[in-house]
Amino acid sequence: MFRKPRVLITAVILAISSLATTTVYAQSGYFNTYTTYTPLSKSGYFTAMQGMCVDRNNNAIYAAKLNSATQKTQLFSIKMSSTSSNRTVTLLKNSDTNSTSYDLGHANDLAVKASAGDKNVSIYVAPMSDGTKYVNKIIKLSVDTTKKTYKVAKTYVLNYKGSNLSISGITYSVGTDKFIVRSGKRFFIGTFNDKTGRFDYEATFKLNYTKAIVNNKIEDVSKYIQQGISFYQGTLYVPLSKPDANGNASNVSIILTYPLYINIFIKEQKTTPAADFSKELFTRNNLSFRITSGAYTLFEIESVDFDDGTLYFNTNRGNKGTQEDMIATFNNYNYYK
Repeated sequence: MFRKPRVLITAVILAISSLATTTVYAQSGYFNTYTTYTPLSKSGYFTAMQGMCVDRNNNAIYAAKLNSATQKTQLFSIKMSSTSSNRTVTLLKNSDTNSTSYDLGHANDLAVKASAGDKNVSIYVAPMSDGTKYVNKIIKLSVDTTKKTYKVAKTYVLNYKGSNLSISGITYSVGTDKFIVRSGKRFFIGTFNDKTGRFDYEATFKLNYTKAIVNNKIEDVSKYIQQGISFYQGTLYVPLSKPDANGNASNVSIILTYPLYINIFIKEQKTTPAADFSKELFTRNNLSFRITSGAYTLFEIESVDFDDGTLYFNTNRGNKGTQEDMIATFNNYNYYK
């Protein structure tokens, strides 16, 4: 007669344990200082930093810089190393044009999908509605890591209610093999369909910006400038830039963090249909990032991504008449600490 209680107690313990594992986060806190990982400004480099992603399986960072006047993009590969002198920056060539600049739209965000040892790596580009070749599309690049070249392998559209959307953010979840893409302030979770050339979305959501928590304080950041996005270990990282009086990026950038359980989202929206974007995410209350630069009048974090728990970001940085763009890491922060 004691068997049932033991089973019940075991079930309760397992349920509590399961709940705990879905709500426990790694390192928390407020982080507001950084260290330069590698500079990305020199003669011949374009001046507008855009998307960035980290190929953590092959120790490489990819970053895009835009020439706003010509709407052409340069794509860089940075070899990662714990020793700064061993970090090398390579300006990649387009193998079809033999040029180091190419129309990738605004290249507002990048995402990488690769396995360890891959000689050809897939980089996905969010071009927005800029440029001429790939307006309102998503570009898949094939990067030849041996030849240091790339080419356009495929393009896709995200068609929503009859319209191909302008895509400004993209990130890849290794654990679920799903992509998250953003158009405006609408988010879609899904996969790319090579046969149809479409992004097939399985779930949607939106973010709350009016009650964002930064350094334990509630802030309304709904007017901030959107940048790239990055998903890592159950959290969506969202960099935003504070606008100045003219609506341009200033010397203040923040990174908000939102809990996101992809498989649960997809299952919920399949079994219990609801209006698109009715699911709203709120920021974590115990993890945020901000840089308020006293040294530069412009400090615009464009994108973020991770390698082994370290958060990397790229930024447009400088004063009037100067350009000191870079890739950097936040001091004292690592997901696994």
